[in-house]
Amino acid sequence: MTPTPTKPEAAASMSDKADKGSPRDRYGRPIEEAFEAASKLAGSNLPPADFYQQFLNRTLSAIEAPAGAVWLRTPQGFLQIACQKDLDKVGLDNRRGGRQCHNEVLRQVFTSAPPRPLMLAPNDRLAPGAGGPPPTPDGASVPAANLTDYFALFAPIVTPEKQALGVLEVFQDPSLDPRIYPTFLNYAFQMAGYASQYHQFSNARAASGVERTFSQVETFARLVHTTLSPTEVAYHVANEGRKLAECDRLCVGVRHARKKVTVEAVSGADVVEKASTHVRRLRRLMEAVLQWGETLTFKGEKDPGLPPDVSHTLDEYLAESQPKLLVVQPIRDEREKDQSKPARSVLVLESFNPPDDPEPMIQRLDVVAKHAAPALYNAAEMKRVPLKFLWWPLAKVQEGVGGKGRFYAAAAAVGLALSTAAMILVPYPLRMDAKGHMQPDEINKVYAKAEGQVRALLAKPGQKLLPGDPVVELYSEQIKGEYEALQGKLRENQATERSAAQMLADARLPSERRLEIQTKQDLARLTVQSTTKTLQFMEREYNLDPNRPGYFLAKADQFDPKLRRPAGASKWTVLDDDRTREAILGRTVRPSEPLLRLGNVEGTWQIELKVPQRNVGQIARAFEKPGMHKVDAAGRKYLDVDVLLASMADDRFLGRLYQDDFGAEAVPNKDEHDENEPVVTAYVKMNLDDIPEDQRVPREQFVTGLEVRTRVRCGDHALGYSLFHGVWEWFYEKVVFFF
Repeated sequence: MTPTPTKPEAAASMSDKADKGSPRDRYGRPIEEAFEAASKLAGSNLPPADFYQQFLNRTLSAIEAPAGAVWLRTPQGFLQIACQKDLDKVGLDNRRGGRQCHNEVLRQVFTSAPPRPLMLAPNDRLAPGAGGPPPTPDGASVPAANLTDYFALFAPIVTPEKQALGVLEVFQDPSLDPRIYPTFLNYAFQMAGYASQYHQFSNARAASGVERTFSQVETFARLVHTTLSPTEVAYHVANEGRKLAECDRLCVGVRHARKKVTVEAVSGADVVEKASTHVRRLRRLMEAVLQWGETLTFKGEKDPGLPPDVSHTLDEYLAESQPKLLVVQPIRDEREKDQSKPARSVLVLESFNPPDDPEPMIQRLDVVAKHAAPALYNAAEMKRVPLKFLWWPLAKVQEGVGGKGRFYAAAAAVGLALSTAAMILVPYPLRMDAKGHMQPDEINKVYAKAEGQVRALLAKPGQKLLPGDPVVELYSEQIKGEYEALQGKLRENQATERSAAQMLADARLPSERRLEIQTKQDLARLTVQSTTKTLQFMEREYNLDPNRPGYFLAKADQFDPKLRRPAGASKWTVLDDDRTREAILGRTVRPSEPLLRLGNVEGTWQIELKVPQRNVGQIARAFEKPGMHKVDAAGRKYLDVDVLLASMADDRFLGRLYQDDFGAEAVPNKDEHDENEPVVTAYVKMNLDDIPEDQRVPREQFVTGLEVRTRVRCGDHALGYSLFHGVWEWFYEKVVFFF
């Protein structure tokens, strides 16, 4: 809170600290009078410049201070001198750096928290750590010091929220009793409190005036829109607008024809005598200014640059009326787009004893014009409405049923009955929402032939592959052991076979021994043949690399011959991105785990839908009931599906959901983290031959994984059920089924 000076404490403390007689007799009474004068100044309506000049003079004269100043905060947050007295005589510039040290003291007093007064003796320096900035390493910071031969007293001027507004500065003669200077400091601090009160009172008065003005403008704006009669609106604008503009007379004119203006209202006059000379000359002045298109302002002297018509009509009107301030302002509503046409309305302000500065009055007229323009435009347009006999019977019916309230009640009842009938009788297609992702119709998931560790991914995302191309390289220690064991067995039996052949080539070999060796050779040959076939089977089955035992390949499968694809050799396309490489590379996988996904992007495409379980019944019912579904040339049942792509949110495409592609099992939805209910997987076919060309999805939009929103058409139902079937199902489940 700002210091609230309720009692001349400075004078009281002076009587306790000073010698008996002298300080109290000299300063006590002047200080009390200064407090009384400052209190009156704080509650006055003086402008800030006059207030601070009188306030400073009163502050300095009470304690016979030779000099002083008031510093106020600028909108940018800096201190700027508001008024001063003999500040150039205290010697701020007599010593080198005196002005800078003085400014540093002001800054510290202004930025101190909480605000507090400060006193510095002649040639005294503010103690380190008292709120000043830390010195720089080279000692270049400016010290807060008083380099004059006077005592310097500083008192902050603050807001009720302890926000600094300014600083009161007083320089005092150093030849007085040293015990009296703390009293002077307390006196300056309390005087600064009166300055703070002045700001509080000024802000309160300004807020009150602004609030009153806003209230008047709001009342005026509400009043001028209460009717659509041009005359009534004009009278409201003229009489209430004159109070807002604070002028002597305000006239309103409205242009109903191409050029002719009608003087609709004159403030203070109940009836406008259109045949009178005054009104006729006023009307011609309005017409001339509207044709000119600019605001005419007359402040006692006519502008020689006015157009001839405006100048002539102005002279005629001034001969009839002698205002010292005349403003003729065309007002154009925002809906008047044709700038070549004159404005719809015009205001004429007259003041016979205007203030010295008429600009505030003209600004208030702008406010009146801003709110009057749409009201006058609405009234003028209503008057121009043709064929009123078509809607006039409605007004008579309203009057016949007993007023506006009963008419609205009857209209609401009829409207409710018609709406209810429409909800029951009008057919409307029932659509079930579902989300999905786009993917090729032909998908191939690559699996390993045996359990092994993924050593390399041979295909990159988006790469084109032929059936049989290697995709993933794996390694199995078990397969390596089995393969190497078979190779060792093969080599052993081959060596046995060769050794037996060499021994049988010796003619001296006895017949009994020859028979034994022949049997051994035949057994080795049979073992070599069976082992070779086993090795070949393993190489073919596991796609083994004979030169790298244990390494085997996972390859792309053949295409499905039952699916349609374009003529020519199709290729598989790798659908997975680099995240798959990071997920499986170096990991041991089983034969049941898919390694990569390949797709035939050149063939047909489909949408994999996740149908929520709450919509499954409606779709299944549409397939069962006749007339709810359609049948293609092959006799297959299907439902039309509206397709909305995330990449083309402004276009709608057509797809088909066949009964064969609608799943019969609900599974947990693992793709949507915010969806816990089970879903049924369904597949929507796109770009079939009998789908119109303009309703097919563009080929360039076929991107695997692209998010798709669909609405499955489940046949025509009652309009109310199609729009609010969710509400009815909830009501049946929670209320009807409960009983």
